[in-house]
Amino acid sequence: MQSESWDPDRWPEAAEGDTGSDISVLAGALGGHGELRLGARVFPLRRWMARRHAVVGAEVAVTARLLEALPVSPTVVIVVAPDVAVDGVVTDLLAAAHGMLPEPGEAPGSLTLGVASPEPVRAGTAGRLAMYNQHLDALPEAIVECVAAARRCGLVTAHGNAVLLLQPFVPVSASAVVAASPVRGTPVRVDGRWGLTEASSPADTFEISADGSTVREALAWKPQANVVAPGGTRSVNLPASWRSRASLDRGTVRRLATLSRNAAVTAGRPLTLDVALGRRAPVVLRCRPTRA
Repeated sequence: MQSESWDPDRWPEAAEGDTGSDISVLAGALGGHGELRLGARVFPLRRWMARRHAVVGAEVAVTARLLEALPVSPTVVIVVAPDVAVDGVVTDLLAAAHGMLPEPGEAPGSLTLGVASPEPVRAGTAGRLAMYNQHLDALPEAIVECVAAARRCGLVTAHGNAVLLLQPFVPVSASAVVAASPVRGTPVRVDGRWGLTEASSPADTFEISADGSTVREALAWKPQANVVAPGGTRSVNLPASWRSRASLDRGTVRRLATLSRNAAVTAGRPLTLDVALGRRAPVVLRCRPTRA
């Protein structure tokens, strides 16, 4: 295993047997003097990142470990080194990241950009600093804003890196935040919402017993939902018949509970998962270790 010691000119390489390339982006030295240095790296999410907690942070590391266990959305990891003026390299970063997304010959209709959690989060916490439904033209400004916000809020890794996640936007009819523990006998909690996950939105709460036989639910009054709008999202009024109706059916709740519990057992620690639910199978957008 390679050393975790920090060297701004030395970044981790993919483990033997891993597929997929990575791209280096150079940045000028501080103050504009001296030689160019490595300012950022762009990687497709890969299993070897599970051993690089200090470089990519807790969320990326645990997600990388669970790639075979979860239906994770295609994800590009952007790692920006400390003190790098990202606005000077954002064009190269975007070109590299866009080229790693599925079907690179076609520009995706919209993308999601978020700041990866460098440390474990509070149980059931939805993702922070996520920008849904971003058009490719708006991404340069969004990347600069995300890096600045990550540094301002202290959301950086042990090596001081700001880590961003770029994904194809997943249209949803409903979404869920799932909290699961590997401890035998601990129930799984699923918070479900119509539309996109927003911390301020009322959520239905489902608690699934350890053996999956019992589901206790508390349905919220949901007068509005956050949905896709041109270049972003907006809040809309829901039809009256949807406001007290369960956002997730019992079968979906049980499937999410089983999936999340198995992932927590594999990871050996509690997890919080953000899940998108649309016309196809559920897709895991974020997977973060949870504080005990």
